[in-house]
Amino acid sequence: MTTDIVVDLGLKSAEEVALLAVVVDAFVQQFLGRNRQGDAPDMMVRTAFTPDGEVSKAVIFQDRKWADAFVNFWENQKDQADAA
Repeated sequence: MTTDIVVDLGLKSAEEVALLAVVVDAFVQQFLGRNRQGDAPDMMVRTAFTPDGEVSKAVIFQDRKWADAFVNFWENQKDQADAA
């Protein structure tokens, strides 16, 4: 039995929602560029809406190491986008 590791992202704007799509693609491309052998990260993105209409995104992983790597990658990319 596997346990899902859920990374809930409180996205504050349409720009952050768009950034998430870019970051997910970049995360996968970075992995594929470095590691042709071995396990790929199993991940799924879930979209939900809060009662007040805010977009909520969750990225779901099967492995803690990939969840941790993604969180670090996301924070780094978000910081770079905020600084731009």
